[in-house]
Amino acid sequence: MRKPVKHLFIPSLLALVLVGCATQPGNQEPSASAETHKKEINLPFKPTAVPPKTLNKDLLYNYLAGEISVQRGAWEEAYEYLLLAAIEAKDAVAASKAARLAWRQEDMIRATRATLLWVEYAPNDLSARQLAMLTALRNDDLDQALEQARAILQIATAKGKDGFLLLSSALATSKEKGKLTLIQQLARQHPEDAHAQYAMALVSTQEKQYNAALQAIERSQKLDPGWDKPYLLQVQIYAMQGDEPRAEKVLREAADTHPSPALLEAYGRLLMQQKRYPQALESFRKALDLNPDDQELLYMVGILALQTKDWDLAKSTWEQLRDSPRYHKAQEAWYFLGQMEELQGNLQQATENYSRVKNGRLHSDAQIRTAILTGKLGNLEEAHELFNALRLTDPDQAVQIYITEAQLLKEMHKPDSALELYNEAINAYPQEADLLYARGLLAADLGKIDLAEKDFKAALAIKPDDADTLNALGYTLADQTNRYSEAYAYIKKALEMHPDSAAILDSMGWVLFRMKEYTQALEYLRKAAEKLDDPEITAHLIEALWVTGSRQEAQELLDKASTTYPDHPKLKDVKQRLQ
Repeated sequence: MRKPVKHLFIPSLLALVLVGCATQPGNQEPSASAETHKKEINLPFKPTAVPPKTLNKDLLYNYLAGEISVQRGAWEEAYEYLLLAAIEAKDAVAASKAARLAWRQEDMIRATRATLLWVEYAPNDLSARQLAMLTALRNDDLDQALEQARAILQIATAKGKDGFLLLSSALATSKEKGKLTLIQQLARQHPEDAHAQYAMALVSTQEKQYNAALQAIERSQKLDPGWDKPYLLQVQIYAMQGDEPRAEKVLREAADTHPSPALLEAYGRLLMQQKRYPQALESFRKALDLNPDDQELLYMVGILALQTKDWDLAKSTWEQLRDSPRYHKAQEAWYFLGQMEELQGNLQQATENYSRVKNGRLHSDAQIRTAILTGKLGNLEEAHELFNALRLTDPDQAVQIYITEAQLLKEMHKPDSALELYNEAINAYPQEADLLYARGLLAADLGKIDLAEKDFKAALAIKPDDADTLNALGYTLADQTNRYSEAYAYIKKALEMHPDSAAILDSMGWVLFRMKEYTQALEYLRKAAEKLDDPEITAHLIEALWVTGSRQEAQELLDKASTTYPDHPKLKDVKQRLQ
């Protein structure tokens, strides 16, 4: 079989999700006024350096010269000036800039000197301590790295932060072998801390020490059974090891026994990958119940409600996202409300909803859907004007817009108009292989074999290794001519590129059938039917079964397919010829 024409503007709910859901704004740092109301933090280290009360000319010069050198890319000069300024002013900021400059150039001697100054001037700065730890690891100084790591834990505790998470995040950027030894020693010193064991698991995972990581995760889970992060890491490790069933089992059981928004969301996404959409929707709804203010969870519920055709839930969810100012989702909500109406066959209401999408990432898609539905409502001239306007305003998508409009004309039983439109498009874009491929498919459907062959070969001249075009040319020759050897060669080349393609397997089966190689034909046609429930593939398989004597199986398959696809022309033709 020939694969349908490829274009961009058919609704795909999950594709839109996978491209990326809208992210929530990050947490902002508290304002200075808010900080004044907080209880004063007792930090563990007291600064000893006393900065000068005034800036002299030399100090000001060093600051300015350092910044100018940075802008010029003269990093060595910049380092020296900034280091002089740091030493004279006891300035942690200048020291940090010098340290980072040296790190970027992998000059560990300079980096070590500047980093230690930074720690001296700002001993409670977590960034300074993290860089000092990494510098010590790079220098193979494990004792110094441990000293800095312990300081990080102390400072983080005073600030109410997860020190082990900060450690593991910093170590993730390091390629030094000593980082595993460092985290192992710290984990042994904190055997009753679930976060310490989890940090060890993280670093062990980074080093591909999966057994050690899993053991550390088990310890962390025993210490804090309700904490979700170790379960998520455990699932990730099993997945990396290729043990998908075990990963799914762990995730399912964790989401059931220790439900948290993160676990339920992760399980929901796994179910989506498996196309178990009703179960995925249930998991996301449970996550939303636990975290009702999470807009991404609400968004996913809306998507899955559409996917499962739960129209009442879809309507209420997208209206909530549309009407609540805190979500900033009005434009996307109008799009999906349009898609909801379209999927239910309410084309006029769908068009009205799509037209309300005025900007955002779905604006172009909404305009395309509006043009398509306008045509389906019988207003083909108005639709053509809309398509023309879109081609002018979005020239990068002009080719795909031509293909989409031609597909609409074909669906509206206007194949001659579609062919005229393709002619116009190819005159404007003669080197666009997608246009030639699309016109070739239409020409083959219309029985214009010479034009179809010409277009497919022209497309192959531009993209000689395009498997879809090779397959389309081979199938057309097999189905509508007696040039079976040529057809077989094209299909064979396509199949070598994509051996698991149901469309190409079907084509190979069909050309072998036409060549009276019935045993091989049945083998390929059965494989194609197993991979894809398609009426054309089924029609080919039925005909091959009938000819080879398996008439009962052929009849059962025909009865079933005719119920599912009562109006498909290939099935109707087979039914008429075999009965």
